[in-house]
Amino acid sequence: MKYAAFQSPWEGPPRLNHPSVYGASPNKPFLYKLPCAGQRPMTFSVGRPLPQGLCLDRVSGVISGICPIETDEQFLISAENSLGRCEKKLRLLIRPDGILRTPLMGFTSWNAFGGNVSQADIRKTADGIARIGLNCFGYSYVNIDSGWQGHYDERSRAIAPNERFPDMPGLVAHIHALGLKAGIYSTPMQKAWGGEDLPGCTRGYLDPRYADTPYGIAKDHREPENAAQWAAWGIDYLKYDWRPCDTENAEKMKQALLAAGRDFGFCVTVNAGYSDVEYWKTHCSSWRDNADSRADWINVRDNRFSADKWALVSAPGHFFDLDMLETGKQTTRHAAGCLTEDEQFLAYTIRAVFPSPLQISCDVGTLTDRDLALLCNEEVIAVNQDALGKGAVCIDEHVTRDASGNIRLWTKVYAKELENGSRAIALFNLGEEQSALNFDAADCLVRDLWAKENISQGGRISVTLDKHSARLFKLSARTGT
Repeated sequence: MKYAAFQSPWEGPPRLNHPSVYGASPNKPFLYKLPCAGQRPMTFSVGRPLPQGLCLDRVSGVISGICPIETDEQFLISAENSLGRCEKKLRLLIRPDGILRTPLMGFTSWNAFGGNVSQADIRKTADGIARIGLNCFGYSYVNIDSGWQGHYDERSRAIAPNERFPDMPGLVAHIHALGLKAGIYSTPMQKAWGGEDLPGCTRGYLDPRYADTPYGIAKDHREPENAAQWAAWGIDYLKYDWRPCDTENAEKMKQALLAAGRDFGFCVTVNAGYSDVEYWKTHCSSWRDNADSRADWINVRDNRFSADKWALVSAPGHFFDLDMLETGKQTTRHAAGCLTEDEQFLAYTIRAVFPSPLQISCDVGTLTDRDLALLCNEEVIAVNQDALGKGAVCIDEHVTRDASGNIRLWTKVYAKELENGSRAIALFNLGEEQSALNFDAADCLVRDLWAKENISQGGRISVTLDKHSARLFKLSARTGT
């Protein structure tokens, strides 16, 4: 497929890449580094005073503080360097549990480092995100998956880090100093996945109501103590992992996080069933009901394209998670196979349009220019980060199998409404042969987002896709963008 080359985030005039809305809670620490590419030094400004308690650092572009009131206001953000000036509106929505109005973007450690993750790995990753400039495109969370846990500290009744994480508060402070956010992993099970004897948030005698849960859920619940510990460290996000997920244990942790004094993104995984959709879409920043991602084609095809019903309940602040991206160098355990270039762009495209959290999970220091062209296309990211929060609807699908039942042809077309009245159209060829797909562009301007090119003005658009490939278009009215 054709795609635009990676443009360095440290060159050219300013290019503000924030979504049109950013959410947070009143009376809790606020930290947001405006994602902006362009040559440094750069100066940031805002057209009028920010909400009470918040301030903008003109050099770093970080908005921080504590806002004591609920508010919903729009501001004009400006960024200027020696080559030019850029302006873009930003709506700040401050209300209880108001975070992650658009899907989370960042890094998660599991496919990158597995259960042997260390403080050094996470610090190196955070430094790499800032050095490469991934944060200039919106990647801001650095999430530690399972493998950080040590033993229970019976004084605090919370999980202490193991010897590979000798200074968790210092690590989180370093991440925050870069303008990034920190996430962590846990489970209501008495023992977590990811290694030997990793403690979860319950202890003691097993609760027979959860006999089908691996490792079991115990009766001594320590969600408040663990949430308080994470808040004291400065953690901003929790991946909460068990199977099957249930609303009772999710709610215990949700209430503990709300009471902990910080904003926490809250992801429930790994099998959040559709029967409890009303809970997930109301109380969770994101949730999963799918197999872990791996860098092989069958995993991408069968697990990332079987979740259409979940897109229909997507809304600002609440998104179904298609799991970690398959891009880049991952651990041997989770790199079972290798995706082609087309397959990697396809896997990113479904997450962008769905929309799903975008979570890099590889050694960021090994990212190639091709990888960065995939991860840092601001026009594609804008579809994912669209503030309307609508899920993509599959508007056309064709499947043909051979005599043995194997998939021969499989094409899907998705449409996603965007907040400015335009639409995104994503085309996927999941089959084993080249296929032609069509869509009606009516009287619209059509832009190829991966190539960053305008291709047509209205009419019926026909596109030929190679096997395992995708295209992503934006359709806008002639007078709009």
